[in-house]
Amino acid sequence: MMDDGSYVCDACGEEIIIPIDGTAGTSQEYVEDCPVCCRPHLIRVTFDSDGEPFVRAEPEHQ
Repeated sequence: MMDDGSYVCDACGEEIIIPIDGTAGTSQEYVEDCPVCCRPHLIRVTFDSDGEPFVRAEPEHQ
């Protein structure tokens, strides 16, 4: 099951649409670079009781 989620990049302000793979588990965490400004973000995806994804993103601290 693939869905789309989004977050707003804190560095450039762009809304970023990301694919979400529901088969990868109900709690996911990974690092992804913003496709606009290339700053890395820690992406956290969780699912509510109805299976709807919730995306949070924060700058990755290096």
